[in-house]
Amino acid sequence: GSLVLRLYVALVYMREERLNDLIAAGANARLPCCGRVRKFLNCDYVRRIRNALGHGTFSPTTAGMAFRDDSGTIVATPGFLNQICTWLMLIQLQALASTGRTGPKTPCGDAGLNC
Repeated sequence: GSLVLRLYVALVYMREERLNDLIAAGANARLPCCGRVRKFLNCDYVRRIRNALGHGTFSPTTAGMAFRDDSGTIVATPGFLNQICTWLMLIQLQALASTGRTGPKTPCGDAGLNC
């Protein structure tokens, strides 16, 4: 349960346009880390896990978790999925810290109000 939630947050929820823009800008500026992150997020394996979480299906298996999307089924071990979550959360926290953002934009936050 918690691993699926962490995967969803790391791969689906955090694919906010600002984070994507930040990674894309860094990759276009030839920053090596951003290029690797962009390549990782767009690799077929990670993309298919993200698609299955967003609009496909997933279920536990004896080997770990099976993710089904339009392209078929892939299986990943809990240890590997945990590493993906940890890496992506660290990347996302560093990206948000570098922009000075601590959370999602709200109408009140943009005006400097506490709502």
